[in-house]
Amino acid sequence: MDRQFRTRTQVSRRFKATCRSFLVAVAAIGLAACQQQFQTPSDLLFAPTFNKTRQNLPYTQNTQYDCRNFSGTGWKGIASGVVYDFSNRYQISQAGCFKTQQECQAWLSVMRSYIDVPRFIRCNPHTA
Repeated sequence: MDRQFRTRTQVSRRFKATCRSFLVAVAAIGLAACQQQFQTPSDLLFAPTFNKTRQNLPYTQNTQYDCRNFSGTGWKGIASGVVYDFSNRYQISQAGCFKTQQECQAWLSVMRSYIDVPRFIRCNPHTA
């Protein structure tokens, strides 16, 4: 009986060691896949972060999605809210007109990544 208990314990320890080895191998393969972008672990840890300055916000003004130049039927997306960029806090409001609802929803998804405290984010049918 005592011998059988040791065998189960040994099997359990071996299983745990195998799982740890597997996880280490998966992590090594994952880091190897990032090798083209990151050369060392410090590059991965201290890589540039997502920048939320006003210049990096996606603007629709003077583009094909500007509502002033839009004609026909489509969807109007409006996104507004507060953006925090470290100590800077500013409010933004953007609007864009799109031919399909999918384009409008995709634009709103991008805007959601910039807006920290959303006030109004919506796509509505629009006729210009």
